[in-house]
Amino acid sequence: MLESSSKNTARMIVRDRQEREYRLQVDPDEEQYFTAKLLYRNSAIGMLQCVLYPPDKLVIGDIIIHSEVIHAPDHLGTALLRLLVEPKPIDYRRRGLGTHLLQFAIKKARQRGIKRIYGSLTQEDINNNPNLVKWYEKHGFKVLPPSTENIENAVCGISLDLR
Repeated sequence: MLESSSKNTARMIVRDRQEREYRLQVDPDEEQYFTAKLLYRNSAIGMLQCVLYPPDKLVIGDIIIHSEVIHAPDHLGTALLRLLVEPKPIDYRRRGLGTHLLQFAIKKARQRGIKRIYGSLTQEDINNNPNLVKWYEKHGFKVLPPSTENIENAVCGISLDLR
C-alpha cells in the first residue's frame, strides 16, 4: 500500500512475521543514492542505504535493523510510569524486516534498469549477525572474496546479477 506525503516521500506499509505493521518511508529519489527507513510507532527501527552508479549498478551501503529500541511514550500515563520503571529495549531483528528492506532495494534496482547489486561485508557486520552470509545467499546473492569494488575493510563481497 503506497501513501502520499507532503514531504515528497513515499510511504509503504510492510508486515513482520507476526503481522505487525511498519511504515517504510523512502526519502525522495536522488540520482546517486536513496534511503529507506522502517518506522514503528513513530520510532525508526531500521534503515536501508543504497548508492546508484548509473547506468547499471546499485551498491547496498547498509541494511540495519535495530536491536535496542525504546519507544517514546504514547501518552502522559506511560511517561509517568517510565519515571518509576525503566522500559526494556525491544529487539526488532529476526522478524523479516531486513528481508523487506533487501526486497525493496532489489525492486528499486529493477525499476531503474540496474543490472547488478553489490556490497561489502565487514567482520563487524558478521560478528553482529553471524547468519548474514547465509541470509544474502538465501536471497540469491553470491558471496565473493573482497575485490577493488569493496570497501577497504571488507572480508567478503556480495553480488546479485539482475539480468
